[in-house]
Amino acid sequence: MSKHIWPLSPPQKARINECVHELTDREIKNDDILQTISLPQVNVLILMTPARVLVYNMKPLALVASHERSSESISEFGLNRSITPSTALDRDVNGLLSQQESYSLIWNQGKVVFYVVTERNFILSYQILKSSTNLTTFKEYGIPVIDVGKIREDIDHDFDDTLDNDTLTVFERNKASRIIQNGYTVTKDKGFLQFLSVNQDNINELPVKKLELRLKVVLKFDYQIIDLFGFKRLLEGNKSKAEESLLVLFPHGLQLLSLEEFKLKKTSLVELTNGKEICFNAGHLIVISKESEEDISINVIDFSNKKVKSNRLEVRGTLLSCFELRKRLALIFEDRIIYFNTTTNQVDYSYDPPFRIKLGGKLSDEMLLMISTANSVHFVTPLGNSLFSSSADSDLEKPPTTLEYSDFAYVDKFLVLVSHSGNYEVWNLWEEAKQTFSDSRSPVSYVLHNNNNDVAIYSPLGSSPVRNDSMQMVKLPTKTINNCVSQIKVNSNLKMMAVYVSNKNILLIHNLETNAWYDFNDLTIIDMHWLCSSYLLCQIKTEDWATSVQCFRFHLQGLDTSDISKYRVWEYEIPTSVPVLKVKVNVSSKYRLLKLKSRESPELEKYGEKFYRTAEIIIVTENHISIFAVLSIIHPSGVNIIKKFHEQAKIELPAAFSADSIEWITSFKDGLIYLYDDKIIKTATTDAQNWREDILLRDVERIIDVVFDEIYFVCKTQELFYKMDDLWEGKPPMLSIPLEDDFYPISVTSETTTTHGLNCLYHEDYVKLVLKHKIYLDQIIAAKMDQNVDPKDIMAEFGSIRHYKFALEKILSLKILASEPLNQIVELVKLCDAPLGSDMTTHNNQNGSLEIISNCLRKIEIKHWNQLFTSLKMTPRDLLARCLEGNEAKILGVLLLVFLNYDAELVEDLRNDEIPEEEEGQNNSEFPDSSVVDLIRDQEMMLRVLRLLVTSGANATDSTKAADSWDMCFQLMRLLKELDKENNTHLVQQALDMLQ
Repeated sequence: MSKHIWPLSPPQKARINECVHELTDREIKNDDILQTISLPQVNVLILMTPARVLVYNMKPLALVASHERSSESISEFGLNRSITPSTALDRDVNGLLSQQESYSLIWNQGKVVFYVVTERNFILSYQILKSSTNLTTFKEYGIPVIDVGKIREDIDHDFDDTLDNDTLTVFERNKASRIIQNGYTVTKDKGFLQFLSVNQDNINELPVKKLELRLKVVLKFDYQIIDLFGFKRLLEGNKSKAEESLLVLFPHGLQLLSLEEFKLKKTSLVELTNGKEICFNAGHLIVISKESEEDISINVIDFSNKKVKSNRLEVRGTLLSCFELRKRLALIFEDRIIYFNTTTNQVDYSYDPPFRIKLGGKLSDEMLLMISTANSVHFVTPLGNSLFSSSADSDLEKPPTTLEYSDFAYVDKFLVLVSHSGNYEVWNLWEEAKQTFSDSRSPVSYVLHNNNNDVAIYSPLGSSPVRNDSMQMVKLPTKTINNCVSQIKVNSNLKMMAVYVSNKNILLIHNLETNAWYDFNDLTIIDMHWLCSSYLLCQIKTEDWATSVQCFRFHLQGLDTSDISKYRVWEYEIPTSVPVLKVKVNVSSKYRLLKLKSRESPELEKYGEKFYRTAEIIIVTENHISIFAVLSIIHPSGVNIIKKFHEQAKIELPAAFSADSIEWITSFKDGLIYLYDDKIIKTATTDAQNWREDILLRDVERIIDVVFDEIYFVCKTQELFYKMDDLWEGKPPMLSIPLEDDFYPISVTSETTTTHGLNCLYHEDYVKLVLKHKIYLDQIIAAKMDQNVDPKDIMAEFGSIRHYKFALEKILSLKILASEPLNQIVELVKLCDAPLGSDMTTHNNQNGSLEIISNCLRKIEIKHWNQLFTSLKMTPRDLLARCLEGNEAKILGVLLLVFLNYDAELVEDLRNDEIPEEEEGQNNSEFPDSSVVDLIRDQEMMLRVLRLLVTSGANATDSTKAADSWDMCFQLMRLLKELDKENNTHLVQQALDMLQ
């Protein structure tokens, strides 16, 4: 499921420094930033210009090394053309890297190396010498380069020494004063190292470690280098040592170079023509080649057998980039984005963005960054839904000042955009902390966090959704800024929050009502979920490196943080040999009463000895799915007290099933429903032999929420609303709503039929996340009507919702404007006068249709009135008569305003007491004007109306309602005066007498 990324603030702008040695004999624009790459494992960012390599400390951002090429070097090798890092691949690649090698390389990544390709087909091999490991970077800087779930006992995790000679010291030019000592700034003058923290809250700054940049070797090639990819492999004779390997794409083929101490040891070639780019996907090495203007070929390379398997894809346009995204190959073209599945050899999904793409890549597996040819920045979900755009919202707004962007790098909520002008931007971002749908009795919260220790929480629970237009802001109880917050989970009643800081092994429990914090140390938590409101289920890596699933019960106040084990109520240990891939929790929407054979505890007696199955815990391993039933008693206060965890089922998985792709799973009826590779799948199974999958839904971008018996999706560019039963049976959704560019749904309140969404307002001076709310009641009622659902059933299901009358009014107006039949909606409107189960004791209930009709008349033109009155089988006189009978002064006033103001010529016609001759011969039903004219000429009716308005104004206790009634009185009198200026009927005098 997509994990959202939003801007935190407008970008900070800066510029690279001028060259130390100017190349006066050459016309080179040496401040043109061609590319940028990040090396997060050593906290480094690299910028490349035509003749320079600039190495920055990334967190905090500071230039620490550079290499400027000489005129002789440029003459011999040519200008810099592209740059690529040497990568430790995190998964096996067929014919290139084994699974054991990929795992070992996580901890043994070898030298820090990157390569620069020049215009004359040389490769400049650079090495960064820095006494720092990826584990040190994770611990000291909080950059998430370590997966704590993969830490094992047999791996030696040493930290580098934090001595003075490991940190950077900088002296001011021509002075003896130090600016940076031991990695920390001595002075904080504005403009110097502007990205170092100047916030007094963040008193502990991060040190800038020193490093050394070396050009190790220059490799020469006789053929044009089209693309280059560097990666690590273990030496054949020494599996504990990682060395460099290069994949070089030439016009005649793909060549694998194995290096040892930067010397060529072995080479291998796979012949291939017209290659354009190297990429990896689903454990395969792939080369994209372009045979013609009409198509491209996706070539899967097997280096062990030197085989090439090609798949032709018809597509026009220039290929800008390709990369792996959620086990698919993403192909970015100027006006099209394609996801190709190398397993099925088919296009899974494609779409055309609403702008031409200049540059595209991924921020994460859940979010893309696209830069348009107009240099607008766009954050886009994988299926093409826009979250953020830096372009002007309308033609009237001044577009923000933009750079001529050339590349970008993203690491841990930190985005750097570089440009051809030498300027670059640093964006600080919000990132979503994904919440699990663990409690189907409450709406899920939407949580964001940033690198400033801020947490933003939104939930529609407990307040009117239309008024809840802000997010609750929480500050972590620390002034350090090197925190890697891997887990944030908010419980179902919004009273407690659990935060895990993975690089410090700290679990924080926060009382959201009292703002109290409790911290538990020395915990390695892989995942965690709230179970009910006070139980926290954690997947923990124990001291002996095994995986344990433990459940803790935390109270709101008075927690003793000395030992977390005293709060543990359940533990389930899993052997080290069994890797746990997922742990999920589901609280049932309906508790099931269980029949017990014997009493488990004498304590049950005072609670009536009733056990309920209130929730389930699902543990997914490589080979099995284990389901544990959570058995509880219900305290009279409504709180669940867990008494037992019972292993209900253990399902064996098929060998070909990739369990790590399960993102959400729940048991339903006699099987399971789960989200797997962007598909909703159901299975009714007991073991691997009987495992049968049925795909219910494809291209699922996000599950918005699971509440009671309903589930809400973002699927492609639609928002889908399903009943769980309908989803299980493969029926169509209750409702499908197209997504809008300025509204991405983050939550749903079914009780009020309201969707809550976010929109990002961007300006050069500020960025603001705005909460929006949209009522979908009218759309779901219209959908029910299209399905010919009985109007009484619609009334029974939705009639109690606050906006029900407004929804019917909207449907009625739209159907009239579209000249559609009104039979169904009119029947629904009439039911508002006698809701099901109502004793009709209030005027509101008796005259609901009057309110709907009067408001509808205000919104439609006169030419549509005939259709409405004909369908209602009523006249304007009938409407006023019903208002008078029910003493509905407010509705009466609305109707009068409508009738008296609908036509500027009406007053003149009334004064002349005549109707045009051409209208007299026509059927009155075709001219609603005449019925209104007759109505207003009815003196007795007008006086009755006036009497009701006067009475209503005199008796009103609310000043606003009284003012409205008196205003109606005066408007009616002005009309009467205009109709009878000579006072032949004495209407005006009678009206004045009534007011006295």
